[in-house]
Amino acid sequence: MKKKFLVLIEDDFEVMGNGLGNVAELQYLPALSLMNIADKYGAKLTFMVDVAHQLTMKKNLDHTEVRMQSKLWDETVLLMAERGFDVQLHLHSQWVNSVYKDGFHHVTDVWNIGRLLPEEQIELVNEGVQYLENLLRPDHPAYKVCAFKAGSWGLQPSEHILSVLDKAGIKIIMGMRDGMKIEGQSVDYSGMEEKDLPYYGSRKDITKIFDEHNCPVVIPLQSYSPDLLTFSRYVLNHILGGMRCKRGLSLTNGRPVPAEIKRLKPLSGKNDISLGLRPYRTHLKIGSQPFSYLKKSFDEVIERLRGYELERIPVLIESHTKQYSNYYEDIERFIAYIAEKHESEAEFGDLSGYNRELQENPNLARCKNVHK
Repeated sequence: MKKKFLVLIEDDFEVMGNGLGNVAELQYLPALSLMNIADKYGAKLTFMVDVAHQLTMKKNLDHTEVRMQSKLWDETVLLMAERGFDVQLHLHSQWVNSVYKDGFHHVTDVWNIGRLLPEEQIELVNEGVQYLENLLRPDHPAYKVCAFKAGSWGLQPSEHILSVLDKAGIKIIMGMRDGMKIEGQSVDYSGMEEKDLPYYGSRKDITKIFDEHNCPVVIPLQSYSPDLLTFSRYVLNHILGGMRCKRGLSLTNGRPVPAEIKRLKPLSGKNDISLGLRPYRTHLKIGSQPFSYLKKSFDEVIERLRGYELERIPVLIESHTKQYSNYYEDIERFIAYIAEKHESEAEFGDLSGYNRELQENPNLARCKNVHK
């Protein structure tokens, strides 16, 4: 029998948002470690792979360092599928119109796919879907792109991009969290009609619930606000960790970072901090957090979700393997904790599997005509 909670760990397989970093350090090695941990505890994963990055590298294969990274990107994604993990579509729109020069990718400041020109949205989504299916179908004929996560959580204005995603065969959309605002990118999710449960998103406004089943399902990121003590420990852990831990590889290959990359701050104005007893508003995530924080955040969200009567509730956990350095032990303890302590009510799943569940039972997601 299926359990009430379906734990969906989706990993954003990507380099740094400003284009810095390399595939070996920030993608291949940590993704391999996450796969090994998942296999150890029987956990499923979905890797949301930033195909926009790969499409950019493919345009610059005359540079040896780019050609080597592009090859490793393909091999890593093939390895994910070979080992039985789900692979779905992630797109960072700042790669569109980017330029490679002097050993650096110079990305744009458009980090919200909804702000791209309509023709750019169509081209990026269609090329992304086609690239993944061409890469994976020779060895996995049944493979299909069915899920999408927006880079930097940006999906507004949503009407055109939702139409593009729908026509491309996307059935599940992620990247939204109740109350999130990023002023510099015109992102505002303060008006979400559904904050915790999956729902059919309105074609005109992704924050609203549609009245039919014939459109993609939105799975919200599960919001979480730690209490002051937990938040204080979280901040202290990052301060101490930054003092004693250094990366083994250089994100810039020893070159000085160009001034225009240093100045790039498109996520400024993101409203994570506010006044109150719970000043930090975020969502379930795995990256550079200690086990105690991961455990408490998951337990609090599960406790909140127990109050819903829906028979099957996806619990979406955002993962950034690029942040895993120095936190592998904490991450393994956390996945083991879910597998062992929540075994009676929760099971791991992936987005392809959940999509099949939705096809069998459309009422697993909220719809205005069904769930009043």
